[in-house]
Amino acid sequence: MDSKITKKGFSLIELLVVLAILGILSTIVFAQMRSAKEQAKIAKAKSEIEEFAKMAVVAQGVTGETLEEITGTDCTICDCVGRNVQNIPGSDPCYIHWLEAVEAIEDATEGGAEGLADRINRDPWGAPYGLNENEGETGPNDCRNDSIRSAGPDGIFENEDDYLLNIPLSKVCVSEE
Repeated sequence: MDSKITKKGFSLIELLVVLAILGILSTIVFAQMRSAKEQAKIAKAKSEIEEFAKMAVVAQGVTGETLEEITGTDCTICDCVGRNVQNIPGSDPCYIHWLEAVEAIEDATEGGAEGLADRINRDPWGAPYGLNENEGETGPNDCRNDSIRSAGPDGIFENEDDYLLNIPLSKVCVSEE
């Protein structure tokens, strides 16, 4: 009698090798997905910042005023600096001042920025955007640009991961030198 053993299936070592390869591949795929998701958040923040800046320029053009004159403050962002502002409650002064500034821009555009506060109320990481109204802050010859920024992934303003855009000056500015 011929006793040949026929092999039907995989050995334990073969299965472990396949599982190790699948584990490595899934780690690579998940890392790429996280990176793509973060890049999408960055792109969204930059797009929203650009949209706000355009509406701020429209508001300045319609009213002939600086952002400080439109929003009624020279530092909307001031209550937000130095702390993590991701997912702060709607009652927090940082969030309230941001929404007040956006609503002032909406009003100043006479309908040109309708719904801006609904579209741009928090950045993709859950923090309100920050507006710094610099033009004219210290007098008529103050030629510093206003700026809008996202606190970025860490939720803290004015550090290396912020996304910032300077808003063009609304008036012809002649600095004293």
